[in-house]
Amino acid sequence: MTDKKRIILGESGGPTPVIDWEVAGAIDRAQAAGWEVYGMINGLEGLLNANIEGNIVDLTTLDPMSFAFNGPGACLRTTRIKPGEEQYRKMAENLEALGIDAVVYFGGNDSADQLKGLAEFSDVLGIHGIKTVDNDLPVTHHCPGYGSAALYNATALKNVHNDYSSYRTKGNFRTESGIEAGWDTAPVAIYQVMGRKAGWLAQGTAFSKVDPKGDLIPDRPPHIILSKEVLFDKQEFLDTLSDTLSRLGEAVVVVQEDLTERETKKSIAEVYSDRVERDQHGNIQHGRAASFSPALFLAQLCSEELKVESIHGNVKEVALVPQHIQRSCMMSSVDASEAYLVGAACVDALREGHSGKSVIFNRECCRTTTGLTEMENIAARERGVPQEYINGIAGPTQDFIDEFIYLIGGPAAIPHFSNRRYPRVNVPDAVKASPYVTG
Repeated sequence: MTDKKRIILGESGGPTPVIDWEVAGAIDRAQAAGWEVYGMINGLEGLLNANIEGNIVDLTTLDPMSFAFNGPGACLRTTRIKPGEEQYRKMAENLEALGIDAVVYFGGNDSADQLKGLAEFSDVLGIHGIKTVDNDLPVTHHCPGYGSAALYNATALKNVHNDYSSYRTKGNFRTESGIEAGWDTAPVAIYQVMGRKAGWLAQGTAFSKVDPKGDLIPDRPPHIILSKEVLFDKQEFLDTLSDTLSRLGEAVVVVQEDLTERETKKSIAEVYSDRVERDQHGNIQHGRAASFSPALFLAQLCSEELKVESIHGNVKEVALVPQHIQRSCMMSSVDASEAYLVGAACVDALREGHSGKSVIFNRECCRTTTGLTEMENIAARERGVPQEYINGIAGPTQDFIDEFIYLIGGPAAIPHFSNRRYPRVNVPDAVKASPYVTG
C-alpha cells in the first residue's frame, strides 16, 4: 500500500487504559502517509451494521492526541461479537461498498481470530494490533494494557493492606497453660484480579512487595498468590494461610478469576459451585451478579474451615473484587508509550504490504521494539506465566519482578510507606501482674 488508501480502525474485547493510544498511533502514522482513516464504532459489530448512521465515522482529519487523552475505555467503543459465516459475508460486502483497502483491528486473541475469519471472505488487507490487560497472548514479550492494570493492582493492594491491617489486635487469653497473649483480631483481605486463562495480573500484584530498588521483601503483602499456573489445593491454601496468620496476625491473598483444582483438573467454579455461567465464547463468567466468585469462595473458607491455634478471637475477612476498576483507574506512562508504537507499527506493516499479521513486542537488552508474527500465532491462543517465574502460591520470583516491573514505571511507581516500627515502652510489673483477660 503505497498510494493514497482508505483504512478502517476498530477496537474489540475488554478495553484497556491504553487501547486508545494504539488508535492514536495508527491515525498519526496514516495521516503522515496521506491516507484516509475511517473508524468502526463497536468494532466488527459496527461494520456489520454499517447501514446505521454513525457506526462508521471519519477520523482522517482528527487530532490523533485527542484519542490519547480520551480517558479510560475505548474511544470507538468495543464488542464481544462472535461472527458466523453470514455475518462475515455482510461485513465483506460493507467493506467493498465503503471502498476500504485495509482493516486495522486492536484486541486480544479472540479479536485476532475474528479478523482472521473475516479474511476468508474479504480480500481487504488486515493487520491486528495486540492488547489485553490479561497479558496472555503468545509470541509477544508482553501486551499493551498489562502494565497499567498491574500498576493499579499493586497500588491498590499496598493501600488496602495499610488500611485493613489496622484492625490487627492482640489480647490476653486464658488457655490450658495459663494466660497467654494471642491474636484477637486477624484481618485477611482477599483480592480478586482479572485473568481467566493466565495468572499474569495475579503474579503482577507482587510488585507491591518490592522496595524502592525493586527487590522482593519477604512477608510483605500479598502473602499468598493463587493463579491458574499453580493447581489449587484447598488444604494447602488453608495450611499456608494458617501459618501466615500465626506468624504475622494478618494476611493478604490474591486470587485470579479462575483456578484449576488439583485433584479433578477442573475449574474451581465447576468443583465448588452448583451454578456455572458462561459467555458466548464459552468462558466461565466471574463478574456477573449470579456467577461464581473465587474471592467470596475463599472468604467463606476462612470463616468456615480455617483453624489457627494462635488466634483466640476471630479472623476478620473481606473479599475485594475490583473487576473493571483494574483497567480504568490508572495508566502507566510506559504502557501508553508502547501502545502508541503498536498503532503506528500496524500502519507501517500495511505500507510494507503485509496482511494477516499481528504486531507484537520484542524485548532485548532492556529495549522494547515492535515486530510481526502470523495472525494465526495469536488467534484463539493463550500463554500462561512460565513456571520458572513462579514460586508456588508464594508468588513470583525475583526474575519475574526484574523482567516486568518496568511496565508499571519501575519500583518508584508504587507508594512506599514507613515500616511503623515504634520503640516499645517497658511494661510496669504491676501491669504485667494484672492483665485484662479477653477470653
